[in-house]
This record gives sequence, C-alpha cells and structure tokens, in this order.
Amino acid sequence: MKTTLWTIMLLCAINNISAQVKSQVKESFELTSIAFRLAGAEEYINNTIPGYTADIDNYFSKYREHKLISYIKKIREEQGIAYDAVPAATGCIEIKRGKVIIDPQCDASKISMIDSRWTEESFRTFVRLLNDFYRQTKFKDFYTLHRGLYDIAETRLNTILVDLNAEWFKSMFGEGPENTIVVASLCNGPGNYAFNGITKGEKRGIVIGCSTDKEGNPAYSRFLITVIVHELLHHYTNPCLAQYWSQIDSASQIIYPHVKEKMAKLAYGSTNSTMIEWFNNLLTIMYFKDNPNRGFTATHLTAWRQHEGFIWMERSMTFMEHFRNHRNLYSTIKDFMPEIVSFVNYTASDFDNVLKEYDNKEPYITDIFPISNSTLPLGIDTIQIRFSKPMFGAYGIRPLDDKRISPPYTDYQPFWKDKYTFCIILDRSKLEKGKTYGFKLNRAFFQSEKTYPMKEDFPYTFKMPDE
Repeated sequence: MKTTLWTIMLLCAINNISAQVKSQVKESFELTSIAFRLAGAEEYINNTIPGYTADIDNYFSKYREHKLISYIKKIREEQGIAYDAVPAATGCIEIKRGKVIIDPQCDASKISMIDSRWTEESFRTFVRLLNDFYRQTKFKDFYTLHRGLYDIAETRLNTILVDLNAEWFKSMFGEGPENTIVVASLCNGPGNYAFNGITKGEKRGIVIGCSTDKEGNPAYSRFLITVIVHELLHHYTNPCLAQYWSQIDSASQIIYPHVKEKMAKLAYGSTNSTMIEWFNNLLTIMYFKDNPNRGFTATHLTAWRQHEGFIWMERSMTFMEHFRNHRNLYSTIKDFMPEIVSFVNYTASDFDNVLKEYDNKEPYITDIFPISNSTLPLGIDTIQIRFSKPMFGAYGIRPLDDKRISPPYTDYQPFWKDKYTFCIILDRSKLEKGKTYGFKLNRAFFQSEKTYPMKEDFPYTFKMPDE
C-alpha cells in the first residue's frame, strides 16, 4: 500500500514538472534576429546586452555584404517584413546537421496564412540565403561560444515561468501550453512576439525579449508575467475569435470608430486587430483574477485597458461572470463563444451608454477650499480637495510648469482625511507675504478605488495675503 502511494505521488510530481513551461534560447531565432540586425532593421538594432551586441558586430561585420543581408533589405522595403514577421517565418525553420531548412511539418505554400507579408517565393529564397549565411559565417561556432550567456537567460526567464499556472489554460481551453515554445531572445531588445503554425503539429510559441542587469547579463522583471500570459493566450483566443468573426464583424465596425484614435497609438490599425486584442486582454485579466500576482490586480488591469481605449472592458469582465457561474454548462471558452458573440453585438448597439459610463468613471474634483487662484484666507492652513469618487489613497504632487511659481514647501505630510478628501497642510510661517505659490496634482497618482486616474493633471495656485 505504501509503495503504491509513493508511486502515485511520484507520478504526480513528474506530471507537474512536465507541465511546467520552460524557456530556451533557440539557434534559429538568434540567427534570424542577428541577420535582421545586420540589415539595419531598427527593431533588431539595440544594445540591451552591450557585450553580446558588440560581439555580434565584431564577428559578423565582414558579412554585411552577404546576399542575405541585401535580400532582407529588399523584402523589408517591398513586403514590410519586419517585427513579428521575422519570428513568424523562423517558427517554420529548423537547423539540422549544419543546414538551415524548412521544417518538414510546415507547408511553405501556406506561409502567407501564418503571416500575410510573406509569400512562398520570398520565404524559400530567404531560407536558401539564410542557409548559405549560416555556413559561411560558421554561425554554430558563434552560438556555441555564447552558450553560457544563453544559460543565464534561460535560467532567469524560467524563474518567471515557474509561477505560470498551466492548468488554468487547460481548464479554460481544454489544452495546456506545455507544447508552446517560449523563446528567450537576446537580440530583439524588449520586443515580444507570438508565432503560430497552420496545422496542429506545427510549432507555436512566443518570443520574449529582455532587459539587462548592472553586469550586462540578461534580466527579466517579475511584471513580465503579464506579457507572457498575454502572448500565450493569443494561441487560444485568436482561433476562437476567427471562427466567429463573421458574426461580430458588423458590430465591430460600429465599435471601432469610437476608439480608432486610441487604438492607433497602440499600433492596432484595424477593426480586426482591435477586437483580437480586446478579447485577448479580456482573457489575460481573467487569468490574473484567478491567479493574483503581487503588484497588480485584475481591477488594475481592467482600468488600465479601459484607459488604453478598450472602454467596454469593465462590462466585458462583468459579463464573463456568467461563464464562471455556469461552468457546468460551459466547460471551456469555446463553448461560451456564442454568448460572447451576443455580448459584442449588444455592446455595439448600446455603445452610447458605454461612452457615458466611461466618461463617468474618471474621478474629478468636486470641491476645493480655498479656491484655486485666490488669496489664502487668514487662519486657514489646510488645503482640502474633494473628489467625485472614493479614491485609492495614493497621491503625487509636482511643481507647476511655470518656474516663477514655487511649491509651498512644508514639513507636514499630505494625507487623506477620508476616501474622498485629500488634505495639504501649509506652514504659513515659511510662506512669504504677497507671494504666489502653486503645485500640480499628478493625474496618474490620483486614482479611484477602481484605479481609474483623473483625466488630466490639476494645477492649483494661491497667493499669500500682503499683510
């Protein structure tokens, strides 16, 4: 009996280890990233890890005139091959027995289905020239020489990945992320990309960039987990939305013009990309609601996405509670998609109210004493500022842009009298008669309990009495 119990426990432990997602620095991804750096691709020209990029430039400088480099410049200009188009193609490439080849599981004739910027002809030419570049430069030697640096990157990124709840993905979509490749990239700076195959057997994964520590080694912030979850989810959410796109297309066309300007700032330049990111962000927030992480909450992420322009995100999170409350009917998100379609269509028809709701979410000042731009009354030594909503409790004060007006420096700490009222105590003995003082409330710090910030900074001035 004891032997059986220990066997079961051991099998559970092994399954848990195998379910963990781990990162790897892949030779093929370093190869293509370095090639695009040599071609002058701005997104791959960075010195995040100075020692490594110096080694790249020194080692490969004599190969800048290789046909691959000129070809990359050509397809960048003519086809827009840049940013995530690079990992999209690299996911279909393998390095075997010293040769760069097209992955046998990938159908090169369908490369445009992975990324529309590629054609079969340009992809095959790219791989052929890449193979020649790989052999001529003895790229394997360069890659092997830096294995120690790659090990540091993998180890450090894995400390972030260990907190990833792979079981959550399985419970939501029926399939975990264990077969997803997480590529630690040292040559694309802070850029993060997802890449996908066409068939079930093809590779899918994400490329994660890095920052650096004071020793010049790869480093990763604990907040990177939000990016990792977001990128992993694209492999699940994109197919779900694509399957039902025809049923939400018209509604999406109604929503998009209202948020087009803000979406453009996020580089989402179409209705389709906007709705893809909305849905993926929604599931990302749901992940962190179920898997709280120190430093940010689902409430904070919801407000953040709303402020970015997805102004129906709070409604979306409220609606997804119906999914949570009826898991007996909806075992996965795929089962709930018809209801999500109905939600999108209803939201579009009610978007005037969505706009009104969003305008009312941002806190604003309803009362202030003494009034700004007035003379400070005798006997008053406290500025009281009242807000329209219960506040988060943080604050940020900075000088005015007008350098002629000094802040009223004081030894007293500002404080929140209650959830609505912020107080600043003045020391009148340190303020000059007849002089004007002022400051600015930083909108980013004055947030409601739901973490919505003020719409804009609030400048405040007062004048000391002449006597």
